Amino acid sequence: MTPTPPPPTLYARMRRSLGYRGPWRTLRVGLALARYRLRHGFRAPRPHAFDLEFGTDTVSLSRASEHKGDATLGNGHEPIDTVDFANLMAGLDCDLSSFTFLDFGSGQGRALMLASDYPFQRIVGIEHGRELYQSALANLARYRNPRQHCRAIECVWADAAAWEMPAVPTVFYFCEPFREPMLRRMAARVRASLQAAPRPAYVLYVGELRRVWEEAGGFEPVATSYWTCIYRWQAPRS
Repeated sequence: MTPTPPPPTLYARMRRSLGYRGPWRTLRVGLALARYRLRHGFRAPRPHAFDLEFGTDTVSLSRASEHKGDATLGNGHEPIDTVDFANLMAGLDCDLSSFTFLDFGSGQGRALMLASDYPFQRIVGIEHGRELYQSALANLARYRNPRQHCRAIECVWADAAAWEMPAVPTVFYFCEPFREPMLRRMAARVRASLQAAPRPAYVLYVGELRRVWEEAGGFEPVATSYWTCIYRWQAPRS
């Protein structure tokens, strides 16, 4: 798992929110936080700004590996930060309108909702933990965002190792959902699917196991940061 950084200061959070949300959305989040503190007190865990803005709950089951279907293969649920997701998406150099966004280990659904700000043709989350899956369904039913471009969103309760991947242009998203043996298995499955039905595809990977994708063959890194990487599928020449 990626080491947890120290919590940012209030000033750092304000600057980050202003850069991502602008002044009016940041103000609304601040007012929502004030209401939350008046209702629950200052000792209550601080909600994520995304949940304050949209009335969702994408963190209450974070890091709880027991909520995963198989704790020996999956990591605990840990959703990506909104700004980090936006930075990751900025590295995609394609017309998203023909692509399906597939989130393996979609947890409580934050990345599905964030992805809906982009013009994907379809968005699908695959989650093996039943409690996480049920939480994602509740969040998707509650989510309302005027900036939403894609409303064809679904969450599937399934085993990622057995779920059949659609043969359409795909952005595969992995936010550190699996331990190395399972991630290698999934990389092999993605590669086999792309070889069997050639199509444009990208992998958005968040985590420390980039070597899995680099060793799988056919995944060309096109944008990297400290803990994220975008890979473009390039079928190996025979």
